[in-house]
Amino acid sequence: MSVKEISEHIYMIDSLALGIEKFVAVYLVVGEEKNVLIDTSYASSFHVVTDCLREVGLKPADIDYVVPTHLHLDHSGSTSKFVSISSNIMVYCHPKAVKHLVDPSKLKTSVREIYGEYATLFGEVEPIPEKNIKSVEDGEELDLGDITLRFIHTTGHAPHHISVYVEEEGALITGDALSIEHPDYPSRFPTTPPPSYNHIEAINSLKKLSKLKPKIILKPHFGEKIPTSNYFEEEIRILEEWKNNVESSINMEPEAAFEEILRKYSEKMNIKLEEIPYHFLITLKLSFLGMRKYLSRQEL
Repeated sequence: MSVKEISEHIYMIDSLALGIEKFVAVYLVVGEEKNVLIDTSYASSFHVVTDCLREVGLKPADIDYVVPTHLHLDHSGSTSKFVSISSNIMVYCHPKAVKHLVDPSKLKTSVREIYGEYATLFGEVEPIPEKNIKSVEDGEELDLGDITLRFIHTTGHAPHHISVYVEEEGALITGDALSIEHPDYPSRFPTTPPPSYNHIEAINSLKKLSKLKPKIILKPHFGEKIPTSNYFEEEIRILEEWKNNVESSINMEPEAAFEEILRKYSEKMNIKLEEIPYHFLITLKLSFLGMRKYLSRQEL
């Protein structure tokens, strides 16, 4: 079953992205008056997400709001498909995301440049009418009747990134502001992708989120976590350590540098290189390239 009830109001949906279990989660928040889908996975996973909605008694048209935490296609890819089903659906997003949802041409070009032919697996992204989009300010709230969402600007991973706090539940739906934490592996992975990763903003976003003191953390990659008292300090340490590792190899050829970093991480996880799933390798490679690009910008 690809749906898990987290609480009375929150469901986690495993979108089976690219046919992979526990890779990309989206979150459904069911209020007394309104329903919200936070992230939508790839366009190619739309049918999985809608089938899961039906498992909890909802049709796709029963969704009132769609909230992509940011524009990366594992989070926003199916958004246009939901709007095409119901013209009443409103998309809430970071102000910097609006123009790319209205006209996704630059977004699609960027994805092709980064992923090459692999991008064809993600599905097709279509423009969204501007009348169906609302930008949200930092701290803005949305009342669902018996539960409230607070939108938090958490740039760094991307300049158009938000996280969502479910006030009454103490639940933080993070987007990619936090690390990847797969339930089947003992280590957290940094997520610092190209083209626009900003380390200082990412650290500041973690500090901002830590002040919420959430009772539960809900990650897209992957699942629910009960945070320890030093959870966010550890998140910051992971990012700083990653930055230092990439920076120490900045003068090496990129492929050699990445192989060295990959070796360190495989040792840390106590897993053989050949046993690391391919989608993990892709994620780590992108994080490496994104951090390397960030460091190169700092030298200009």
